[in-house]
Amino acid sequence: MLMDIEPFSAVDYPGHLAATIFFAGCNFRCGYCHNPILVKDSEYSQVSAEKLFDFLKSRKGLLDGVCLTGGEPLLSADMPKIAATIKEMGFKIKLDTNGSNLDRLQTVAQQLDYVAMDIKCTPEKYDELVGCKGIWGEIEASAKWLKKSGILYEFRTTVLPCWHTEDDLVRIREIIGSDANWLLQQFRDPPDGVLDGKTYKAYPNSWLKEMGEKLGCKVRGI
Repeated sequence: MLMDIEPFSAVDYPGHLAATIFFAGCNFRCGYCHNPILVKDSEYSQVSAEKLFDFLKSRKGLLDGVCLTGGEPLLSADMPKIAATIKEMGFKIKLDTNGSNLDRLQTVAQQLDYVAMDIKCTPEKYDELVGCKGIWGEIEASAKWLKKSGILYEFRTTVLPCWHTEDDLVRIREIIGSDANWLLQQFRDPPDGVLDGKTYKAYPNSWLKEMGEKLGCKVRGI
């Protein structure tokens, strides 16, 4: 469900000035999630599609694109029509996704200019981290398809000591391939807390930077 608009961002869409559109609802339950308010679907939208389109009309020539994020945007029934309308308005579209539904990703692929897909952890840890059984096969299929799709993309992993050892990160690199565009993200405590209310410890910036250099990854958030 369409929930809210961030009118301006210089960081959500690499290389572009963009508005960020938030959708509620997610099939994952990652404890360290930074957007817990968007994980569960909401009965009422906080913004209408009409209000969104009116806003974007007023930003033509000022913004390059729109970032669709969540939650998991692909779960929202109204997302494909919204994406199609945004594209018709002349904006580039970036999608943030957890990669759990390849069919829906392929359905909206024609509208997309950039996809940021999460690679949460190694296959063996996926079910426990996301709280969704047997999901790795879909993640792997989405990653393989995305690499061949012709759409600009990035894979991204928020790195935490409780979920990622050095060997884990090396394994992920082997799985997605040395040619894949992969970013390591530093964990920061969000102001409103994480989904499970726990306290998470981050790796030192120096360690994460070293891993990025070793694995041929950009590092974000240090």
